[in-house]
Amino acid sequence: MNRDSPSNAACEIVLGIDLGTQGLKLVAFDAASAQVLGSVFARVENLTPAPGWLEQEPQQWWTTLCRLTRDLTAAKDIPRQAVVAIGLSGHMHSIVPLRADGSVAHNCIVWADTRSREQARRISVGANSPLWNPSIAPYSLAKILWLRERRPELSDEIAHILWSKDYLRYRLTGNIATEFSDASGTLMWDFAARAWDDALLADFELSPDLLPDARASSEAAGTLSERAAADLGLSVNTVVAYGGGDCACAVVGSGIPDSDTLLINAGTAVQVFEMRAEPRPFDHGDGVRYLFELGVEGRTFAIGALNSAGHSLEWWRRLLNERMTYAQFDALAADESPNPEGPIFLPFLQGTGTPRLLDGSFGSFVQLSATTDQRALARAVMDGVAFGVKHCAEALVKRGDLSAKKILFTGGLPKSPLMRQILANVFDGEVRFRSFSDMSALGAAAHGVVAAGLAPDARAWLAEFDYGEGRAASSPAFRERYTVTYERYKEWAARITSA
Repeated sequence: MNRDSPSNAACEIVLGIDLGTQGLKLVAFDAASAQVLGSVFARVENLTPAPGWLEQEPQQWWTTLCRLTRDLTAAKDIPRQAVVAIGLSGHMHSIVPLRADGSVAHNCIVWADTRSREQARRISVGANSPLWNPSIAPYSLAKILWLRERRPELSDEIAHILWSKDYLRYRLTGNIATEFSDASGTLMWDFAARAWDDALLADFELSPDLLPDARASSEAAGTLSERAAADLGLSVNTVVAYGGGDCACAVVGSGIPDSDTLLINAGTAVQVFEMRAEPRPFDHGDGVRYLFELGVEGRTFAIGALNSAGHSLEWWRRLLNERMTYAQFDALAADESPNPEGPIFLPFLQGTGTPRLLDGSFGSFVQLSATTDQRALARAVMDGVAFGVKHCAEALVKRGDLSAKKILFTGGLPKSPLMRQILANVFDGEVRFRSFSDMSALGAAAHGVVAAGLAPDARAWLAEFDYGEGRAASSPAFRERYTVTYERYKEWAARITSA
């Protein structure tokens, strides 16, 4: 999967670009075989001008992308003519306001920025139109209203709102546009009409002219401009796809699972993805879930989230001993068997998520006794994270019945052999795991391949991709213990989050 091709000069190569909250990653693929040729990564500076604020400089994205592209093509001996397509993925909800001349009017306000909580609250009570998603600070509409209210001097200057990967595409091609997945993550999208929600925009006196046209993710947005080609060291004939939001690209990169499969991306945080046949507006009775366009095939998907998964393991490992390896951490936890009477950990260090969304610090150990030791607490943290993932999955699936679902994990969390077995035990069945983790970059590359006419669709291109898949089955010996402990976990979670 990751072997370098000996004949890069003869390959047609596609680049998958993934702009994340922490950094920018660039992965090169052989367009014919979907083989990974190489990758590079660089951190992106996060600016915090005030508590709760998080901004990034779009110019830094561009400078970093140009440097990484040149570094990768030089390291892998890739001629400029060999790169035939580029696909883009970027963090969703994050807005980039542009002036009419294309200059940046304000730094990108990143999705995790919470300055617009008050605007989000007013949206939830002031909208006459039904909301398709819960109104929370990460959504773009709240950020746009904050800018209008708190930076009124910019209102007349802002001509366009773009999203993170859209700004990169603008610098690549001069194309000012977005696509369905990022549009759907703004709170301003009408899923039924597959268009901007003009009625909702009217509710808040926003001009539709502020928002760009939305297209399908695998459509070609154009080719590299002469300036961009020179900056990147690539050919002006390189096709650029519209691309997608990072969550949507991760689903595409996974091969677009069927509705009978739950895709669970488990890393620092967890996202649980379920394909939806018929989107419907948000209902508080469903618990918190987020609805998005996939950007291809006219499909939509729902997401449930757990904010602190791998983050909880890292936090506890670091508290025990900063020099402890993850293998040592696993060995410590493996010495302890699951025990319904023992400690239970609630992984809410950075708020909750799904099924109930709460900001604040709710992480907790409960059922502690005088005999509780490090081994028991380490095992409680691992079990508690797995319980949190299952609780999120049950809330996402109608009636909470996971028995009919196939469970597919990606991300770094299940790379631990012990965590793989714990997840299988908690989900009480067979679960699958994939070692390849750059799903958003892979999905972005798939869009680029289709845009360049090298494959009929993303599914076809990814059909033979080697994800490095493994399986784990639950242990009948622990079934009763985990069943009882999970019920106690849910009882404690309800108590802690309602206090």
